[in-house]
Amino acid sequence: MNMRHAADLLSTLAREHAVPGAQLAVDTGTEVLSVATGVTRSTAGVPVEDGTAFAYGSVTKAFTATLVLQLASDGDIGLDDPLADSLAEFRRPKDRAAAALTARQLLCHTAGLVSDHQLPDPGERSLFRYAASVAALPLLLAPGTSFSYANTGYNLLGRLVEEVTGTSWQTALGDFLLGPLGIRPHFLHGSGPGGRVQAEGHAVRPGEREARPVGLYLPPTWAPAGGLCGSARDLLGFARLHTGAAAGADTLLGPRDRAAMHTIQPAADAFGMADGWTLGLARYGADGQWLGHDGTVDGATCHLRFHPASGAAVALTTNATTGTRLWPELLAELRTLGLDVADYPGARPESPQSTESPAAGRTPADPAPLYGDYANGDTVFSVRPHGDGIRLSDPSGLLADLELYDGLRFSARRTDTAAAPYPGRFVPDPATGAVDLMQLAGRSATRLRGVGHSAA
Repeated sequence: MNMRHAADLLSTLAREHAVPGAQLAVDTGTEVLSVATGVTRSTAGVPVEDGTAFAYGSVTKAFTATLVLQLASDGDIGLDDPLADSLAEFRRPKDRAAAALTARQLLCHTAGLVSDHQLPDPGERSLFRYAASVAALPLLLAPGTSFSYANTGYNLLGRLVEEVTGTSWQTALGDFLLGPLGIRPHFLHGSGPGGRVQAEGHAVRPGEREARPVGLYLPPTWAPAGGLCGSARDLLGFARLHTGAAAGADTLLGPRDRAAMHTIQPAADAFGMADGWTLGLARYGADGQWLGHDGTVDGATCHLRFHPASGAAVALTTNATTGTRLWPELLAELRTLGLDVADYPGARPESPQSTESPAAGRTPADPAPLYGDYANGDTVFSVRPHGDGIRLSDPSGLLADLELYDGLRFSARRTDTAAAPYPGRFVPDPATGAVDLMQLAGRSATRLRGVGHSAA
């Protein structure tokens, strides 16, 4: 694949999916390509360039995790030490089990925390106050028992970094990781030195071709989970650290630490997101040889994949919700060119619907036993009949139509934006067969009892 071919491919896919601007960077292991297309804003935007900063969203977590592993390698953090050993906020938590939470559990989303805790003051910047607020919450699940994707956990890791380094998460990330990799820092809450042009997010509604600018909202206390910005080329630089190809890689993150960070963790069944989860990275493919992370945040999308054995890597940044639809088509094209990048297939039908009961793990003929409310902290997902189908909603305005598949799996297709559907599943209690848990895009929500089944 040459530069012109890559540029034409990205431009074509961006037009097809109404994406105003995007960047694609590819490292085949022997050569590097980096191309950009479109504009930073659909109205009066400037051209996207190689160095334009895009919001990384949750790909930020891969950087935070790498920083934590660096500090662990230096002996500043014990991955299996109780969080309470370092953070006074967790010495007397509301849920006594929370005192024993570890950095390892936070890294691989098995800490049992609520997913998206926010403080009452959206402008609050203190990670200390954020951590104290989390310590006052009940746990969602028993720590170390199951996977539930949690921004909350990564914000706590940012607080841990702050405590052990004596500086802010942003400064530590810049000094210990970004700077040595030659990446110029840019954060959603305050630019790094010199600043960079930042692409704005856009939403595309189903059936429409217009990308509408949307304001980007991320609480400052969520910075360690999603507050980093950068280019697709920057992501390749980060991937080269993990493949060992970056200059000074063994000093920044040695082979043993890289291997530890790339190993799937027990209890981290990341259904709905990936084929496995490590200390901060997702694993993809039947053999799990590709690693990376995905990110979405208010009209921006980001995808990173890398293959440690070959050194290959692919990074995509976009400024539209439809970037999640562009990504799988891009990968399909790359595979035809010989770069077989693995991805998570999500929810797909496996066989015709069954009439067996939920206890048997099959899709019921009557979905009524699935209807109800499922909670993850303050977020309550409602599952109700809607016309001839099933509708999922939450207080934030999420509306999605569910399509049930074999094994109580489902695909949730949003009605408000043309993003790729979310995979999920209903999970029955092994003892009773009653559905008591719903997993949506990696997040777990427990069944609220005594809730009616009124139609939406």
